[in-house]
Amino acid sequence: MPGGTSSQAAISTKAAGMAVRPKFLILRLESLFISLSLSTGGAWPWRLTAFQRLSFTSAEVLASIKESNVVGMGATGIVYKAEMPRHRTVVAVKKLWRRDYGDDEVGELISEVNLLGRLRHRNIVRTLGYIHNDADTMILYEYMPNGSLWEALHGGGGEAGTAASVLVDWVSRYNIALGVAQGLAYLHNDCHPPVIHRDVKSSNILLDANLEARIADFGLARVMLRKNETVSTVAGSYGYIAPEYGYTMKVNEKTDTYSYGVVAMELVTGKKPVEANFGEGEDIVGWVRERIRSDRAEEVLDRSVGGLCRSVREEMLLVLRVAVLCTARVPKDRPSMRDVVLMLSEAKPRRKSSSAGGAAKDVKPVFTPESEYP
Repeated sequence: MPGGTSSQAAISTKAAGMAVRPKFLILRLESLFISLSLSTGGAWPWRLTAFQRLSFTSAEVLASIKESNVVGMGATGIVYKAEMPRHRTVVAVKKLWRRDYGDDEVGELISEVNLLGRLRHRNIVRTLGYIHNDADTMILYEYMPNGSLWEALHGGGGEAGTAASVLVDWVSRYNIALGVAQGLAYLHNDCHPPVIHRDVKSSNILLDANLEARIADFGLARVMLRKNETVSTVAGSYGYIAPEYGYTMKVNEKTDTYSYGVVAMELVTGKKPVEANFGEGEDIVGWVRERIRSDRAEEVLDRSVGGLCRSVREEMLLVLRVAVLCTARVPKDRPSMRDVVLMLSEAKPRRKSSSAGGAAKDVKPVFTPESEYP
């Protein structure tokens, strides 16, 4: 689920009358977005498994799988736009790269796809179903017409090119920051068992027709039972990976929190996670922290979204403060995504009445030279 490519994926029990604390189950979902290949010898027809009522057939989806309909390509597969005028429907179809699996792995893969099909949240791209035969698998998603947040912030734009022009407004960016936080809080706290995305970044955040944020691409996600589970390989994208992940190989919800903090910094600054002008070996997190330490926090604000207006600057600095907390070096110092949602509610944009007058009230600065952040 990497930068620049648009793509459209607590257990509570009781034992002996006593509630068992929710734990994090580790279930490998890397294979989720890789093709099935069954050792049955002959080819079987395409089969459609739907997670909700669908008006179209697998044949109608397959008719759209052609080069002219490609809208994205990444490490896990090719994404097509499938338009079905007869049903007034447009869906995104990800055709997964092929990989051979044994019979046991096929059953596990299908159960994991079914798990993602049960995710229901306004800020999560909905998985509609999948079609497969003995050689290929294609996952069906809601189609997001405004492309990814990466494209809107850093170039490319959505289908109609509207996202990039609308996101010059701070309120739109704040709503995206809040929506992503709400989606991650749902994955971490309201799913049973919790889901850790592991590849949160602006290219995996899609924008719907109303510019609402939708978290997408769960190809690296893990459903967690054991906390701080060790993984065999580092997952994620450069500039978004939590610093401890590379040497501890431990994965929990705080790895997502760090990545979210980077996305929030992108929204506030308009900068990419890694840019040459940050300095050699530096990323956006280090660049922002250095400015805060030298009492120049306002220099990082994106002026194109109202950074010249005092009230907007205050709102942006509040969100920046949350982003800094999310990117704390030590995982335990990072807030939960549920706490992030609460903090962001306090930073909700406000607009002063045009008739308001008089001297401006003194406002306590969000960042001070004495501020210490973990």
